[in-house]
Amino acid sequence: MNHWEVAGSAHGIIITCRGHDKSRTVGAAVQTFGALATGRAGRFSIIADLREMTGYESESRIAWQQTFRKFRMRIDCLVLVGARSALIRMGAAAVGAGAGIPVRFVTSWVEVDDAFRG
Repeated sequence: MNHWEVAGSAHGIIITCRGHDKSRTVGAAVQTFGALATGRAGRFSIIADLREMTGYESESRIAWQQTFRKFRMRIDCLVLVGARSALIRMGAAAVGAGAGIPVRFVTSWVEVDDAFRG
């Protein structure tokens, strides 16, 4: 299973997590994110699709936080889609807070556009 998928979009960069990354595949994902962020002009947002995430390792949270911190001056916000458990919501919010990025929670992709307006 590919736990992390990172891709560019009109809003910015989309990060999708599936399952629980116990195999420590976050390294390749943060490298892809870094390359996409470096290649983008101007400010951008991050959309993290957590609907299929079942857990995370501290190493993953730390890796994302450090990576986001490098680009925080260019990141408008981190939109978290469908974080199912309190633990996942808390960890995802900690990533944004630790990196100094505003965080918005939405339950589904239908609400993502609204998250950018408000």
